[in-house]
Amino acid sequence: MKNLNSKRVISIVLIFSVIAFFSSYIIYQIVASGNAKMETEFALKETVYEAIDTQCFVVRDEKFINNDAKGTTVSFVTNGERVAAGDTVSVVFDSIEDASSFLQIQELKKEIEHYEYVSGQANVQTLNIDSLTKKINSELTDYLKSVDGGDYKKAIDRSELFRDSVIGKQIATGTQLDFDEKLKSLKKDLDDLQSENYSYTEIKAEEAGYFINGSDGYENLIKYSDVDNLTNADVEKALKAKPSEISSSTVGRTVSSFNWYIVCLVDTDKTVDLSKDKAIFVNFPSAGIEKLPVSIHKIGNRDADKTLLILSCDEMNESLSEFRIEDVQIITEEYSGFKISNSSIRTVDGEKGVYIVRGNLMGFRKIHVLYSTDTFSIVDNPENSSDYIRLYDNVVTEGVDLYDNKLV
Repeated sequence: MKNLNSKRVISIVLIFSVIAFFSSYIIYQIVASGNAKMETEFALKETVYEAIDTQCFVVRDEKFINNDAKGTTVSFVTNGERVAAGDTVSVVFDSIEDASSFLQIQELKKEIEHYEYVSGQANVQTLNIDSLTKKINSELTDYLKSVDGGDYKKAIDRSELFRDSVIGKQIATGTQLDFDEKLKSLKKDLDDLQSENYSYTEIKAEEAGYFINGSDGYENLIKYSDVDNLTNADVEKALKAKPSEISSSTVGRTVSSFNWYIVCLVDTDKTVDLSKDKAIFVNFPSAGIEKLPVSIHKIGNRDADKTLLILSCDEMNESLSEFRIEDVQIITEEYSGFKISNSSIRTVDGEKGVYIVRGNLMGFRKIHVLYSTDTFSIVDNPENSSDYIRLYDNVVTEGVDLYDNKLV
């Protein structure tokens, strides 16, 4: 009997010990959660887009420039550059040596022009050092952006501008630079090369337009005059087509019409907010081109899963001139506002908003949601009201027991 009572006492003590342990643990968790570390982020301005990702076929009003001259071709014109009827676009030399000498002549002329320009700066006494410094910094930034973007032709041009500005600053600050000997040497080399006889054939543009060198074999796949009569099947065929054989006599093309077209098929349900002549933007990610302005030339019949979409553009440059079958992002909507995490959004008294920390006090700020994803939202302050979120507000993204005027 005594052993039985002892066992009962031990059991009761163990039960109470277990209860006390779990009670202490629960109390600890409550206290710990009440003092959980609060996380915040600043409300910063950002612009996001709703876009349709698809593949497109580019249609231009292209006419071939043909010439049967044999030899080494040197282009006079950059792709996408405007030319007039009769302008020389290329020169065909009988030999590689002649072509090389010709290119050396052009480079020497450019170098002489450069050194004559910077030499002339020595006579300018009113150069503003502060303005020159700002110009140098700006040109260096432009050069680095071109390198990062992979546009090396533009990088070369900008590096030369940067070089000239640096030399200008050296002259303005009293550095003595003498370019006479360099100019004499360059001019002698130029005279020697120009004294030689070169055999070549000039190739001229037959009509005005944008020049594009060579051919990609897709020029005749969709005729420019047939754009308004295209069907879904025509576009599907073009996107899957292989390039045709390129004639050996094709030197390049001229694009006569200012407008060119981006032809594609998109999910029909994504065309609801699109209408003819609406101005929108497109991105070409592979070329690093963002927000190229276009207008909607035509929307096909919305009676299938895919709808024909034709966009018109009147801009042209070297990168755009090379497009044919490309991945494209069609921007249908643009939202600018404060980007905040969805975890920060709370509803208080029927109003959506966020808690912010200012000094050592917490406050509630309303929000107007413009756009949302699974992780973040773009919100704004529609009337610049003090009750709404503002730029650089320190928004609470994680935390418990949040309320207005809480001391933190």
